Parts: sequence; C-alpha cells; structure tokens
Amino acid sequence: MKELTSVARKIMEVFRYFRIKKDEYMSAKLLLSKKRLWRNIDEEEFNKAVGDLIRLGYIERIEHPEGWRLLEAGDDWLKQRPLPF
Repeated sequence: MKELTSVARKIMEVFRYFRIKKDEYMSAKLLLSKKRLWRNIDEEEFNKAVGDLIRLGYIERIEHPEGWRLLEAGDDWLKQRPLPF
C-alpha cells in the first residue's frame, strides 16, 4: 500500500470525522468546511492529494452534487487506521 501524503491523510480523516462509509459521498462544501485543516495548504497541493486518492481508488469524484464518493479501498484504509485520540 502506498504511503499517503499528509494532505491526503487529512482528507481521509475528514471522511472519518463525518462518518462517511463505503459508497457514501461527501460534498466539496462539507470537506472544505474544516477550514483549519487547509489553512497552510495551497490549492495545488490539495488537488494533487485528491488526485492521488482517486488514482489509488480510495475516492471517486462526483459531479452533482460536487464532491467525492468513498470507495472500498478508502473505507478499508480508514478501518485500518487507529482512531486519533
């Protein structure tokens, strides 16, 4: 399994935070609502992390409503990660 960048891990943790499960989607508005996570990240770095997650088969882009669907590989990745307490 490829190691995720810190930005990609943050994106995946937002899926966990909002309890998005396999085949459920998260809107772009909901993802971006966690502004404090993206404060020091530029748009190019964010887009690259999203692209990496799509290429790995963790998420899939949806157009209407704009956002991302969590795929099985992404759900499995989240299940393997310890809860951050």
